[in-house]
Amino acid sequence: FQQFYDDLTISTSSFLPKKKSSLQYFLPYFKQNKPLILVHNVFTSEQDIQFSTSLFDQYEASLYFCLCPKANLYISNRLPDIDILRQYKVNIVLGTDSLASNDTLCIFEEIKTISKNFPSIKLTEMLRWATINGSKALKIDDQFGSFEIGKKPGVVLIDDGNIRKLG
Repeated sequence: FQQFYDDLTISTSSFLPKKKSSLQYFLPYFKQNKPLILVHNVFTSEQDIQFSTSLFDQYEASLYFCLCPKANLYISNRLPDIDILRQYKVNIVLGTDSLASNDTLCIFEEIKTISKNFPSIKLTEMLRWATINGSKALKIDDQFGSFEIGKKPGVVLIDDGNIRKLG
């Protein structure tokens, strides 16, 4: 960023670093009674996870960590530390980002990317991230995300690494 400011001839002499990560600095400014989805999380540290989960436990609000693995690899050539997120039992959801940073908007391709890089994570766990967890994060779990009477689950068939939408 310093080069960016220099190129624009913007002085940074008055900038005083807060000595906190950006997440730890900005998160307390969000509404305390609203759920929040943190997207990408590539550089989220274990300390950030501890801080975030502790803060949202105090708020009694839901916090979700959205993984967009294919976009992460495209943008930064790295993935979030999913093992640490799982260790802290955070709410994980899956996303694709956009076609600006991904060649497909297919959640199953995101699952395959995670599976390739984190082979110990079971498909059933990743499917929860892709379905009910995402629905809860978006507050539409009364309509989508699981097989229940009155819901629209959006069924797909997963067969030998390929998917096909049913119904």
